[in-house]
Amino acid sequence: MQPDNGALVIGMIAGEASGDTLGAALMESLQVRYPNAVFVGIGGAKMIALGFQSWVPMEKLSVMGFFEVLKHLFELLKIRKLIINKFLTIKPDVFIGIDAPDFNFKVEAELKKNKIATVHYVGPSVWAWREKRLEKIRHSVDGVLVLFPFEPPYYHRYDIPVKFVGHPLANQFPETPDTLSARAALEIEALTPVTAIFPGSRMSEINRMADVYIQSAKLLADIYPKMQFLIPCVHDNARARIQEAVNQFGRGINVRLIDGQSRRVLEACDQALVTSGTATLECALMKKPLVLAIKVHPISYWIMKRLATTKWIGLPNILANQSLVTELIQEEATPHKIAIQMGRLIMDTRLREQQIDAFKRQYTSLKQNASELAVDAIEDWANLSQQHAK
Repeated sequence: MQPDNGALVIGMIAGEASGDTLGAALMESLQVRYPNAVFVGIGGAKMIALGFQSWVPMEKLSVMGFFEVLKHLFELLKIRKLIINKFLTIKPDVFIGIDAPDFNFKVEAELKKNKIATVHYVGPSVWAWREKRLEKIRHSVDGVLVLFPFEPPYYHRYDIPVKFVGHPLANQFPETPDTLSARAALEIEALTPVTAIFPGSRMSEINRMADVYIQSAKLLADIYPKMQFLIPCVHDNARARIQEAVNQFGRGINVRLIDGQSRRVLEACDQALVTSGTATLECALMKKPLVLAIKVHPISYWIMKRLATTKWIGLPNILANQSLVTELIQEEATPHKIAIQMGRLIMDTRLREQQIDAFKRQYTSLKQNASELAVDAIEDWANLSQQHAK
């Protein structure tokens, strides 16, 4: 069921905000080569703004952790069956699963079995846990696009076509952050000390960390009364929950909740308090010192701890292969311990410089024109016909 104009049909599924960002950047590069291409599946606001047709709200897939997934399992299985059936009807020229491995690999396996080319964008963290997954994954995909330079050898061991493309986010960050301009845009005085707080993009993260983070900010404000705290909010529900935490634990401190603008908030700050995931990488790419602090459901943590094969969960540490950034996880993520580590980060010039120097090297390594390299690999693996090209 191709479009009447014979345009390329590209299926895509992004499961969360970071996937939406990756998907949008990839769409822009694909649209340069295939201006009439049709994009369908599941995507977020950034992809939709580029013309993507999302069959299901992306937020339905934004579930983190084993226990959380179990609670939503029936709905997730229902959505996946619906999506697979729609793709089998449409028969896209290629399907690109963006991250969300537990959801996407099943979709990819079913589509590949039906002779539809499949590509997975963002290799699962086999370097952190469950490398043996690759034995099954190699039957599900025609190729995997990976973001980090240490990943390809894992795929080579299982004879999976793989391409290191760098990280698209690196191309979206300046080589030198313009902190003063970002502050001016947010109407913050140039010399005001600023700490950004990133409580996550999922409500499960925000519900678990909002109170802890605000209590930490309160302790820091007792030491640094002029400190300005900035918290970007991904949507209205997030803002309401964070405001509730501020009302209960943050009275008297200088805290601003900002709708969106997470990139500008990051550029404006001196340092950041962050949950794990893409936000830690964004801090590194913006060359901003940070502390990582996170709690997950106890069952999720118990399982992950027993399967983990790396010492760290923060991407800056994994890329540096050392404990560059303080990680406070589960019972370590208390307001008191977070405040101590944030205070150390504020005061210790040597620690700040060590992080920033490492972040500059990571930025250079990851800035690889990722979306263009990704399109090159997709064209190769999916054998896209030249008749579709512009």
